[in-house]
Amino acid sequence: MLKKGLIAGLIILTTFLWTQNVQAEIKTETLKEACETEELTCDFTEKEPDDSLPNVYIFRGNGCGYCQRLLTFLASIAEDYQDKVNFVVYEVGQNSDNWDFYEKVGAKFGDTIEGYPYMVIGKQVFNGYASSDDEEIKNALDELAESEEPYDVRKEIEAGNLEEVKPENSEANIGAVISFIFGVVVVLVLLMGYTITKKEPKTSKKAKNA
Repeated sequence: MLKKGLIAGLIILTTFLWTQNVQAEIKTETLKEACETEELTCDFTEKEPDDSLPNVYIFRGNGCGYCQRLLTFLASIAEDYQDKVNFVVYEVGQNSDNWDFYEKVGAKFGDTIEGYPYMVIGKQVFNGYASSDDEEIKNALDELAESEEPYDVRKEIEAGNLEEVKPENSEANIGAVISFIFGVVVVLVLLMGYTITKKEPKTSKKAKNA
């Protein structure tokens, strides 16, 4: 009985380890597959990936609200762009190998990976998502599609080129941050000036002659 129990235990353990290994392999999804996994509206007819087109890489996590919003936006423009680029999606929240690859991609652009979504369009990086990014994302997609030599971060990593690359939209992001900080400083200065003016003692009226 003990021998049979040990054998059964080994079989269960081997099966478990094998299953974990299979689940941990790098796995990609199409945009439509990712949308369907998240039960999102994806009302477009998806075409087969075209090896001649440049790749856009999207890193997401199951159940992530911001990831869902990004996928929804991309689905809304997919008809316009799927003849220009391939959307390649990686679920990184539950796949350790996908996460490892995600960290390598982030390292290429000087980013320490902590969350998602994270999207790479050529040499342009979108860390997180907000609807205010929509026009910039479309511009980046157009730029990648029109590029004669589109940059592909996955091919660079697979070729062993791990040298850090400066994202092309990093200066724009820094400029936006500086502008925001400058605006906050101006508002604070104005508020301080208003407060000081308000607190200045009023000059006393001269007493009337008796």
